[in-house]
Amino acid sequence: MKVPCVAAFLVGLLSLQSTRAAPLKKQLWSVGSGSVDTGNVGDGSFDDNNQNNQFWSVNSGSVETGNVGDGSFDDNNQNNQFWSVDSGSVKTGNVGDGSFDDNNQNNQFWSVGSGSVDTGNVGAGSFDDNNQNNQFWSVGSGSVDTGNVGDGSFDDNDKNNRYRKVDCARLKNSNMGDGSFDDNNQNNQFWSVDSGSVKTGNVGDGSFDDNNQNNQFWSVGSGSVDTGNVGAGSFDDNNQNNQFWSVGSGRVDTGNVGAGSFDDNNQNNQFWSVESGSVKTGNVGDGSFDDNNQNNQFWRVGSGSVDTGNVGAGSFDDNNQNNQFWSVDSGSVKTGNVGDGSFDDNNQNNQF
Repeated sequence: MKVPCVAAFLVGLLSLQSTRAAPLKKQLWSVGSGSVDTGNVGDGSFDDNNQNNQFWSVNSGSVETGNVGDGSFDDNNQNNQFWSVDSGSVKTGNVGDGSFDDNNQNNQFWSVGSGSVDTGNVGAGSFDDNNQNNQFWSVGSGSVDTGNVGDGSFDDNDKNNRYRKVDCARLKNSNMGDGSFDDNNQNNQFWSVDSGSVKTGNVGDGSFDDNNQNNQFWSVGSGSVDTGNVGAGSFDDNNQNNQFWSVGSGRVDTGNVGAGSFDDNNQNNQFWSVESGSVKTGNVGDGSFDDNNQNNQFWRVGSGSVDTGNVGAGSFDDNNQNNQFWSVDSGSVKTGNVGDGSFDDNNQNNQF
């Protein structure tokens, strides 16, 4: 049964709850209802801290701190967490600018219940071999205001990585996913939004390599999303079920989508899937598309309404089967120019 008001952010997670119900073994701070004002936390070198490591646990208290996690972390491979915040209030500098190696299970930067969090950049560091259930944010009904998220280097994060899952919370942050992502090959997702409200800067300006199954930038239910450009980065070898947006009944307002470079994304690629929701966007598909050869589609619209700029002004090469710009059912679509780009070797079932 779905738990209401549960939210969570990519390089992603399932849960930090241990089935062993073991107490936290290594912890820097545990704050109840008190008040804490401190400088930087975790600038040192941490080696072989492999179970239940946590920087901060905050209940109803108030915490103000400098940067957290600028140090070197090696072999921290289970249930590592930077912040657990219940109903308290937290104000901090950057989080996770350090070097993280072999943190391969259930790593999470933030778990926020009903509390309030104001932070700087999150995840600008180097992350290697974090290959299962990594998550930057899990937010319930609380409010989060943050800087850039995911500007760092992410290598070998290959299963269920997720930036955010948002139910009914309010989230505001700057750019997301400007970093380098390598070998993230299953079920990677930047945002999952239910009924919550999200305001963000650009999403996906980074470099994405070998992300080959079920990659998705946004999944929106009934919530509202306001964002900058989406997908201006470099995407290589994303070859199955890649999707930029899936929108149910929610409202989405975004900048340009798909101005990046897309290579070898060869099956079921889709920019937008819109059911009954409302979408307003800038240009779609100004980028370079090479070897995307089956079932590529820019828009699938059910009964919703879509207002967009130009569509398909980019360069399309070797996209040779079932390419389609628009599939519209009973919905309404308003668009600028369609198909001003360069199309080469698109030889079967191409449809504007």
